[in-house]
Amino acid sequence: MIDHVALDEAACADFRAGGFVVLRAAFDPGPLSDEVDRALADGVRLSATDNTGSGGIEFRYVPMMCERTPASMSMIDALARPAARLVGRAVLPVRAKGTRYFGGSGAHRDSELDVASVGFLAYLEPVTASSGALRVRPGSHVDSASDANDALLEAVLEAVETEPGDVIALDEHLLHGSAGGSDRRQWRVDFVVDPVEAAETARVREYFSLIFPLDWDGGYDVDRYPSYGAYWRSTNRPWVEPLRELGVYELAEAQEHVSRRRGSG
Repeated sequence: MIDHVALDEAACADFRAGGFVVLRAAFDPGPLSDEVDRALADGVRLSATDNTGSGGIEFRYVPMMCERTPASMSMIDALARPAARLVGRAVLPVRAKGTRYFGGSGAHRDSELDVASVGFLAYLEPVTASSGALRVRPGSHVDSASDANDALLEAVLEAVETEPGDVIALDEHLLHGSAGGSDRRQWRVDFVVDPVEAAETARVREYFSLIFPLDWDGGYDVDRYPSYGAYWRSTNRPWVEPLRELGVYELAEAQEHVSRRRGSG
């Protein structure tokens, strides 16, 4: 299992300026790759065409936050400190998941909310400019409202090529997409600031409500691979109670209840 991910001040400076940074050879990809394969093999219920995400990309995914996914859990732990350094604040982990993507994605942002959040992405195959690598517009996280709908921006996105074991830290307000990709796997976890006052708490709650909308069926086995399920809540991780107090578990349970009913229909 992974113990920690190194993050120096130069990497932090690159992240603040460009909105992303690549942490090369940050972990041994073998155990996580095998675990993602197992989770996708026995946890997916719907086909890729049933799931379409931001930018129009098709995918299958499974949350990886339970006793069946120890490598994923260790990655969450190892990335929490780097996330806090990049955001400059204490953070809370959002859902970790393993995903198989198909095709490309148009330019988009993962968050439009005025709340700091960072994603950590690890592709489990080598990805290049022609095979689905993440493409970004450096610096676009600073003023995310000014150019969100400019289709011409897709032509100037820069490819971020990676090898298995690399981790991309991405400000969720950064404009990004992908092109030329076929079948590729990705593990990801996001972190959002731990709120300290009422207005910020409301924004963080809104952030989580957008992750768990009741009209979304992710197409995975919610009993075998829950988000923030019983196993997660039984651990002594420092985020367990803050997430409970924010109402995150209720949001996840409500969405999973709807998904469970649809899956049995």
